[in-house]
Amino acid sequence: MLNDLTLSQIGMRLVAIVIIAGLHGAAVAGAAVLLGDRGPRHDGRLTAVPIVHLDLFGALAAVVTGIGWTRPVAIDPGAMRSGRAGLVVVVFAGTVALVVTALVCLALVRPALEGLPYTTALTAAAVLRTAARMCLWMAILNLLPIPPLTGAHLLAAVGLKVPVQAVWVTTALLLVLLTTGVLQSVLMPVFALLSLTVTNG
Repeated sequence: MLNDLTLSQIGMRLVAIVIIAGLHGAAVAGAAVLLGDRGPRHDGRLTAVPIVHLDLFGALAAVVTGIGWTRPVAIDPGAMRSGRAGLVVVVFAGTVALVVTALVCLALVRPALEGLPYTTALTAAAVLRTAARMCLWMAILNLLPIPPLTGAHLLAAVGLKVPVQAVWVTTALLLVLLTTGVLQSVLMPVFALLSLTVTNG
């Protein structure tokens, strides 16, 4: 996988993860705030500014493998009107935001190709397609209940607490599984189904 990585892929993925991080992070934080937790607002996470939501290892994974994650949003289920059930809503809000972003990116490909100068159009279309693909992969990945993914909130939803030390272990494990392509192989059927649904929807 690493041997096939090109400079153009690195550039496109870098641009894509910056855009995706802002939108996904804002969606997760926004959902939590709407459900009653003011914490994300006080933490400065209720914004689409990418730098606030970028995670170093998640961004690295995104650039190297095309799949990554954003910095976890701290959420207090006790502050939400629906309690721990609200965490499930928050996780799915992040997933929906990623799928919608993928749809928007794909919808912009044709206007970009038709309305921009030739070379610029090809570059823009490639970035949009890359972002769409990354969004779909991240929508699936972030449903997994594994820290530091957004899906880790699902563990809290059922009353499970993950030690801080364990997050470093799961982060390292995610990086290994992604860079070796093992996780992609396992999730490929889900990705193929979601991709088919989105492109034919």
